[in-house]
Amino acid sequence: MVARHAFTFHKVDNLVAIVDYNGIQLDGFVKDIMDVAPLADKWRSFNWHVIELDGHDPKAVRAAFGEAAATKGKPTCLVAHTIKGKGVSFMENNPKFHGVAPTQDELKLALQELN
Repeated sequence: MVARHAFTFHKVDNLVAIVDYNGIQLDGFVKDIMDVAPLADKWRSFNWHVIELDGHDPKAVRAAFGEAAATKGKPTCLVAHTIKGKGVSFMENNPKFHGVAPTQDELKLALQELN
């Protein structure tokens, strides 16, 4: 109850948190190391308005911000489902690239794939 009162009292319904939920942490997959699922339900349990969306879709992101602006009485959390390394074949969903920079050769190949 305290959180609900605090949100109303402090008028934080203009607050939007964005969680990049790519499923990877440091050197492996979240589900294998320290699973946080169901993530959206955890935010809801603290009385946040939660919107799950495709974090790679600009229209979905724009729509989510519109919904957040229209939501009154509580802050909003956008859970943006993303793919780490999207668009680069050898980087997609590869935990190696969560904390390690690509080599010069990998960078060259990645830039070729993105063009």
